[in-house]
Amino acid sequence: MRQLNYFNVFIFLSVVTVVTVGLYFAAADWLDQRYFRFLIWNLFLAWIPFVFSFISYGFSEAKWRVAPWLAVASGLLWLLFFPNASYIVTDLVHLTARSSRYYAENGLDYRYWYDLIVVLMFVWTGLLLGFLSMYQLQEVIYRKMGNVASWVFVLAGCALGSYGVLLGRVYRLNSWDALTNRDTLFKLVVESVSRPSIAFCLFFGLFILTIYLTLHYLMNAKLTREKKMDPRGLETDQQAFR
Repeated sequence: MRQLNYFNVFIFLSVVTVVTVGLYFAAADWLDQRYFRFLIWNLFLAWIPFVFSFISYGFSEAKWRVAPWLAVASGLLWLLFFPNASYIVTDLVHLTARSSRYYAENGLDYRYWYDLIVVLMFVWTGLLLGFLSMYQLQEVIYRKMGNVASWVFVLAGCALGSYGVLLGRVYRLNSWDALTNRDTLFKLVVESVSRPSIAFCLFFGLFILTIYLTLHYLMNAKLTREKKMDPRGLETDQQAFR
């Protein structure tokens, strides 16, 4: 599994975020509309799981006696906020909700395409944040517990992440409700056990997993080729984004 330089990854994601937010403001000023300003808040929430995975990764390499417990605590907080990274995908629904505004005499108005590009940019940035935060924790588990355990973590993360998106989009819960509004959370968890909810989680979980597997393969394909070419089976380039 390719090891990443996560400080450089942080810089890379920051640049992508700045470009994404800048694109929103450019389009908003040009079209004189601020309808999608909520995307900035959702993107901020998508950053939180990466911050917690970054902290957990740092504690996993520390030599303090309590460091492993702090890494686990940060990992649990990552899981709590991880659904926010892929939740932005569901914001595409706002294009449908505003569809009546986009039709002109000759078909779709040009504003639709600007809004679509802006929303897709936020979606892509959110998915990148989610992927790299999960990859970071998978790398920790891979080093500590092995390959099988790391992929069990990925499967569980995708399943729980999709369920978190369901609670957020359909039942309008926030991640912090698990800490501040547990009675309502428990009630809605019981209510959410239904055939449509299970189907949503399966489809959305498969979507997240497919995105993750695709990016994971692209990131590690070069490393696999290098191992095959090296007669000693050594990794010739473990660091990415250097």
